[in-house]
Amino acid sequence: MICIRADGGQELGLGHIMRCISIASAIKSAGEEVCFILADENPVEFLRTRSLRYYVLQSDYRQMEEEIDRLAPVLEKEKPNLILVDSYFVTEEYMIQLRRFAPLAYLDDMGVISFSADILINYNIFADYDMYREKAKQYLLGVAYAPLRTEFVQVDYPVRKNATGILLTTGGSDRYNLAGKFLDRILESEHLRHMDCYVVSGAYNPNLPYLEDRAKEHKNVHICRNVTNMCELMQKCDVAVTAGGSTMYELSAVGVPMVCFSFVDNQEQIVRGFEERNLVAFAGDYLSQKEDMILLGIKALEQLTKDFEARERESRQLRETVDGMGAMRIASALIRMEKK
Repeated sequence: MICIRADGGQELGLGHIMRCISIASAIKSAGEEVCFILADENPVEFLRTRSLRYYVLQSDYRQMEEEIDRLAPVLEKEKPNLILVDSYFVTEEYMIQLRRFAPLAYLDDMGVISFSADILINYNIFADYDMYREKAKQYLLGVAYAPLRTEFVQVDYPVRKNATGILLTTGGSDRYNLAGKFLDRILESEHLRHMDCYVVSGAYNPNLPYLEDRAKEHKNVHICRNVTNMCELMQKCDVAVTAGGSTMYELSAVGVPMVCFSFVDNQEQIVRGFEERNLVAFAGDYLSQKEDMILLGIKALEQLTKDFEARERESRQLRETVDGMGAMRIASALIRMEKK
């Protein structure tokens, strides 16, 4: 039995939950039991639809030490052989308390932790051992461990000579309405305005009415909500505009050339890592550049859609970088630790 402690919601977004769901599904596929432990009910529907077991602690995800008294009975009941934790709010004391019940794995994407774990996972393109010296017994670092869903393994993606479809995705909540800002500029561009534009709107996007108004005005604008076939949607598109994060690894596994940007601190290292390897076009950081970032992104998008050879090269390099097998590799490592 492996227990996964993770959270998700409007403030947190769904990245932690979705990547842990990928890992949990791989654990189940390997014939092992798994269950989630949550602070609140926000992510419950995502687990139910995938037939994953869960417990809700009714605690504050920002004050993890305060939940120990509620968490302990769950762990005593489930008797896990391993606990996987995925949260930015973990403390050293919290990890010490959990280790009383089972060995610990920790999924990190920031590169800065003050505690130790038995297995330390950072699947990001910038991850390396120097970030974590002596913090774990075992390290799972780099894009080989990007925990993608099975639909992203060995995807068929032809690079089309003429680019006609754009995917626009900005994350779960998009509080700055970056999808709307990019969409407006795309519709103003002589080269891009007639292309099909697929805008992924996250579950907690407060700017959905703005996007829907644009779709009513332009038949080539498609608002995609509650997407369950993300891989198929990516396959329909010739280029993507995306915020830094897990979506970049999904696009890489499919092979979709992309223009990327950041608007929160933990995205910066990811987009810079891809840029340094000449895998993407980087538009910049919205918090420091504001409208200039949007304009740079549109210029890069125009260039990419016009250059078939560049898209073909980037698609090949992205697929060589991310193969979609990361969730299975993590599951195998967790199960091996569990059985020790």
